[in-house]
Amino acid sequence: MKVRNLHKSFENKLSILNGIDITLPKGSWTSIIGPSGVGKSTLLHCLSGLLMPDEGKVYFDDVDLFGLQEKQRSDYRRFNIGFIFQDYKLLPYYSVLDNVMLPLMYDRPKKELYPIAVDLLKRVGINENLFKRLPNGLSGGEKQRVAIARALIANPATLFCDEPTGNLDEQNRDRVVNLLKSLKEEGKRIILVTHDLEVASHSDQLFRLSTGKLINEGVLL
Repeated sequence: MKVRNLHKSFENKLSILNGIDITLPKGSWTSIIGPSGVGKSTLLHCLSGLLMPDEGKVYFDDVDLFGLQEKQRSDYRRFNIGFIFQDYKLLPYYSVLDNVMLPLMYDRPKKELYPIAVDLLKRVGINENLFKRLPNGLSGGEKQRVAIARALIANPATLFCDEPTGNLDEQNRDRVVNLLKSLKEEGKRIILVTHDLEVASHSDQLFRLSTGKLINEGVLL
């Protein structure tokens, strides 16, 4: 994945991203740190195609993400990109199992998605007795693990993680970190925004976002 000369400003003319250039290899974990309000979430949204930049290119292999039409870009995201949010974004009136299947429910039969969703939920440590439960009946750690399973339903090559451990206690934080490490070892590309330097310490490369630029904080080995 390559990002070239990415710019983003908002209506008040505040420049949030100012010429971002970065290469993100497959099978790597890249963390991005920086204070609140500096634009870390905006960067993730641009890199994943959720937000249109003012200028610049984002390439996934030979795919120019913003060279695609909106419908094509949406389809590309659905099948190739997973996104994990700090606030989980689970739909409150859908069961755990349906939340996991939801991203592909209009593309593939439910009976085909069911065993995949079950396997993913078991992998992230969600017991079968929770499969039919609504999200408001889950703990924060359980909600985040369901959200990770949902992000993996299409077996995406790239996972974007926006403060995925920010609402979790230490035990659940470490469990999520271990899940992400195992996914990286399987060849997935992890791009994670965090305030937690303990979480960031597990990454292969670390960048700080400051005044619209990414500052390389070094490679962590």
